[in-house]
Amino acid sequence: MSGSKLVSHLTTGLLVACAVLVTAAVVKREFFAAPAAAAQSASTEPRPVENWAEINAAGQVLGRADAPVRIIEFSDFQCPFCARYQETLRAVRAKYPDQVAVVYRHFPLEQIHPHARAAALATECAGEQGRFEAYHDALFARQDSIGTRAWEQFAADAAVPDADAFRRCVADGRLMARVDRDAEVAERTGISVTPSLVIDGTLVPGVVTQAELERRIVEALER
Repeated sequence: MSGSKLVSHLTTGLLVACAVLVTAAVVKREFFAAPAAAAQSASTEPRPVENWAEINAAGQVLGRADAPVRIIEFSDFQCPFCARYQETLRAVRAKYPDQVAVVYRHFPLEQIHPHARAAALATECAGEQGRFEAYHDALFARQDSIGTRAWEQFAADAAVPDADAFRRCVADGRLMARVDRDAEVAERTGISVTPSLVIDGTLVPGVVTQAELERRIVEALER
């Protein structure tokens, strides 16, 4: 083999080896770093909050406003875990219709969910017409369309009665202050993941099983 061909083969071999190493590093990052981060979040223990009155003072109430137990949910409309968790929250509300309400508060994680803050504004605009929960459900039901589907289309799904008023509300952005207020409360409370629940003064970060959630509800009812 000539010297030039040998050099060419060696160069090609080195390039292939580098490509394999880079690919392996990417695969390792995607498949091993994510579970490690999830494990770190899952290891976060429930803890009492010092600002329960502030946390419980605002938000959109899903259920009876006078329910003795309130589950404050800090959530993000583009968060896939939040979407999946709605089934659990609906099941708990159905089991305790007069005793439990969910209070939705916004915590859009814009760094990873670029349309979550705008989606939160749209729900507040729907809420001005008494359709917050319906719009909330419409967004989670078609979460993969957020950012590509018009807010007015979600409003139609949610039966928002005055489409023009809804459109003006979204355009002027005056209700974004509510979204930002919720996010500021979450940050002051030390919340960093969605969903995060605050139940009777205890912060429970991440996804909670229905059995654990019901245990906490019963404890709160017995106090």
